[in-house]
Parts: sequence; structure tokens; C-alpha cells
Amino acid sequence: MTDPARIEFDAPIIRESVAEMVVRRILDMVKAGVLKAGDALPPERDLALSLNVSRPSVREAMRGLAVLGVVKTRQGGGAYISDLGPDSLLGPLQFYLSLERMNIRELYDARSLIESDVARRAAVAISDADLARLEVMLTEQAQTIGDPIAFRQSDFEFHEVIWIGSGNAFLKRIGESLNVLGLEFRKRASEKPGVLEQSLQDHRRLLDALKSRDPEAAARAAEAHMQNVYQSTISQGERDGG
Repeated sequence: MTDPARIEFDAPIIRESVAEMVVRRILDMVKAGVLKAGDALPPERDLALSLNVSRPSVREAMRGLAVLGVVKTRQGGGAYISDLGPDSLLGPLQFYLSLERMNIRELYDARSLIESDVARRAAVAISDADLARLEVMLTEQAQTIGDPIAFRQSDFEFHEVIWIGSGNAFLKRIGESLNVLGLEFRKRASEKPGVLEQSLQDHRRLLDALKSRDPEAAARAAEAHMQNVYQSTISQGERDGG
């Protein structure tokens, strides 16, 4: 009698903890739209009874969901689904990016790819009304050169109009997320003399290309802008000893 053949499986079965199963159940409900941004979650005891798990497992799951940015806790108790926006959900990635400068380089490499394609598409699809809005924004940006916080807010809104103008909701979401990830590194750099002036010039070239309906010129302008942003961010990091 021959020995049974040895079968090699690709990967072992991974056992999930009860807390991980609770996390997965809640995430599935969010993805299905059963739980929406701002919805209050049942009290810990009720949630444990509903899911037939222990209260410590629910507590551990809530901590994990809080780290992911999906759940927020209220002062005085209670938890609710966050606004599910990039600021809430990208915290762990921002920490990851802060660990190595290589990660920042790769972030801006990705931003260059996305922003250039967004600009290329927007040069064809963006409306005349949105181009007029961008022109007004540039005027406002020129008046906020001395106010980095106001300029960063206007900068986000400027790019948001272009993301929407690309006509692709997924590219809009990706562009928005990458912008939020890079914002933490930009805060110090934007206070350096000349950085905001450079961004304003970059925005001017990008808008001129969009108004000319020139996809390739728009893509080049967006990529050059991202490279300038990267260089000023890295320069500030070196000054800070990072």
C-alpha cells in the first residue's frame, strides 16, 4: 500500500479572533450602506448581545475600528461612524509615511502619475464654469501668500475642482486621498519663503493649459507642480533633521 500523496496548500488557514470578526461585520455593514457616516452605534452591552459575543471582544473591536478611523467616540461615552473622509481614514497611512523618507518620495511619485492624468482628462472634460471658478481661486491665492493656512485650504479647493473636472469619480477620490496624505508633510514646507509663490506660479501654468484645452500641456504642468511640491517638502525635512 502506497503512502497518500502529500498535498501542499498555498497558505494555511488563518483563524480570526472574535474581535476581528466583529470588526469585519461592522466594516461589511458600512460598505453595504447599512451603517452610514454619523450613525450612532448601539451601546457596548447591546452590541455584544446582538452579535452574541463578549463585551471585551466588542471593546477590542471598537479600539481597532477607532485606529482605522472608521469609528469615533463621543465625550461621555458612545461611539459613532466617522465621516469616512480621507482625514479620518488615512491616519495610519500618514504614520507609515512618516517613518521613512523613501515613502514620501513614493507618495509624490504616485501623486505625479495621478495628477498628470487628472489634468490631461480635465483639459478635455472640465466645464467653462469651473475654469472661471479656478481663475477666481487664483486671484484669492495671490492674496493669501502670507497666510499658509488659508493658502493650503484654497490649494485643496483648486485641485478638487480639477479632480471633479476630470470626470472620473475614482480618480477624484484617489487624488483627494493622496493630497491628504501629503498635507502633514507640507505644513512646515509651506511656511518657507518662496514655496507658496512657486505653487501659485505652478497653478497659473496648469490653469492656462486647461483653458487652452491642451491635454499634454496640462499633464506636464501638473507633473512639474508635483515635483516642485516634493522638492520643497524634502528640503524642509532635511532642515528639520528628518
